[in-house]
Amino acid sequence: MGGRKRKKVVKRMRKTIPKIFTCPNCGEKTLSISINREEGKATIRCGRCNIMEDSISVSHIEEPVDAYGKFVDKYYGLGKPVKPNEESGKTSKLENK
Repeated sequence: MGGRKRKKVVKRMRKTIPKIFTCPNCGEKTLSISINREEGKATIRCGRCNIMEDSISVSHIEEPVDAYGKFVDKYYGLGKPVKPNEESGKTSKLENK
C-alpha cells in the first residue's frame, strides 16, 4: 500500500580558501594574488584602485592566503617588533612585582 519513506540527503558545503581578497586601501574585494614559486615572490594587485601593487617574499609551501596576511601586516605596519624604548613608558603589572 504505502511505499518506504526516503531520508533527504543534506549536502554540506565545504568552505574553500578565497582567491579574491579585500583591499585594505579601497575596501573592495578586488585584490588578486599571483605566486611565482621559482622566484619565491608573490605579486599583489588591486583591480579597482590600481595603486596597490606590491611583492612579498613567500616560501614554496605558502598559499595566497598566507601572502595576503603578510601583505596586510606590512600595510598596517604590524610586521615590526616593538622595542622597549619605543613604548609609552608604561610598565606592566608583572614588572612591578
